Amino acid sequence: MPSAPKKLLGFWDLLSISLGQVIGTGVVVLTGFAISMTGHGVPWAFIFGLAIVAIPTLCIAALGSAVPSTGGNYTYVRDLLGRKTSFVYLAILLAAQIFLAVFALSFANYAQGLLSDNAAKNFNLKIVAVSVITIVYIANLFGLKTAARLQNVFVLGLITALLCFIGFGIPHVQDYAPYVAPKTVFVDGFSGFFAAAFLLRMALVGSEFVAEFGGEMKDPGKTIPLVMGTTLAAVIMLYFGVAIVATGVLPIDVVAGKNLSLVAKKIFSAQMYAAFIIGGVLVALVTSLNAIFAWCTRGLYMASLDGWLPKKLAMQNRFGTHYIFLSVFFLVGLVPILVDMDKHHIEALGNAFGAVFGIMPVLALMNLAKRNPKAYAAAPFKLPLWAMKVLPPIALLIYAYGIYFSWDYIGTKAALVLLAYAGLAAAYAYWRDPVVKKTMDNDQAAQTP
Repeated sequence: MPSAPKKLLGFWDLLSISLGQVIGTGVVVLTGFAISMTGHGVPWAFIFGLAIVAIPTLCIAALGSAVPSTGGNYTYVRDLLGRKTSFVYLAILLAAQIFLAVFALSFANYAQGLLSDNAAKNFNLKIVAVSVITIVYIANLFGLKTAARLQNVFVLGLITALLCFIGFGIPHVQDYAPYVAPKTVFVDGFSGFFAAAFLLRMALVGSEFVAEFGGEMKDPGKTIPLVMGTTLAAVIMLYFGVAIVATGVLPIDVVAGKNLSLVAKKIFSAQMYAAFIIGGVLVALVTSLNAIFAWCTRGLYMASLDGWLPKKLAMQNRFGTHYIFLSVFFLVGLVPILVDMDKHHIEALGNAFGAVFGIMPVLALMNLAKRNPKAYAAAPFKLPLWAMKVLPPIALLIYAYGIYFSWDYIGTKAALVLLAYAGLAAAYAYWRDPVVKKTMDNDQAAQTP
């Protein structure tokens, strides 16, 4: 029988994991695309993107405060939307972590860019990508505290690099008038501005996954919403500064569609530029990998206790790591690299799966007050009843628009793969549900005095 998780994590541990999950490649990659959509409106598009992200974040924070538990998002879906739905959610979440391969491959690509032309020709992208994902996987095998310490170091380096980008870049920004002129903020009208904000919201998501540690933290009812709120407040200030430098140093037509490297080369010396790429871009990729590995096993662990999976799979090593489940996620990220799967296809599949599983815990909030009124009443952080009915449907509309907006990027093939996979997961859920119901009823009876 797997041992109960220990309460290991404090505010600073969770904040570093949350910051590492949020501050990833989004800001260094997506900013250039947003510039092509809305020019000098990018700093304001980040603010608008925060408003978009805030809606589902508030929902998850309210759930985490009311019913904190290990595998938080899985348990919210299970208890508030239904057992079978929770397994489908978990299966889609697992598949979405194919995106781990994107982080590893991007790390290899950026590392190659630091080399001379001759050295770059002999650079093996696959070996480097496999190496970085393997190193982060091994670090997480040594337990949650080890992963959190690793994250603390990486996040500190990452934030320092972005602050240097802002600090060295601001003196190069000579004209601030374009940031308040409608013609240069709304280059393609409000639709272009909204499209840029919706794209940039991808650089702001991730803090909601601290709910996965609900059973492994101190005072989760207060800590979960506090970490999520602090993360978004810190990140938006950082991103606003980055966006000012990204749009104010070089002409808009030069940086549109490009990543931050062009501006970095302008404001930094050669040595500082290399330090920025290593301490900023590469570390961002590693923190994203590490954060996912840190939280990803929690839902599978709870599913094994419920009977969806054999309990033997939830075995822990001496560091308290569910090493079999961690290895499953490692393989999900590793296999696409080994088989030379195109990075665009990996991104398309990851986004297709992510768009579906991300909305499910948010919708669960609608049933919290009805199905668990005591938990709602006792929650340190709660939303009004009207907000719990209104905000999830608004979030659903935003996700629906996002899928529509991203259809050309996701592609019909990826959508068909998602539907087929979800169908198989649903079929298994219906077949296995009687066993799960019996297991959960027996556990509940054993806990009843």
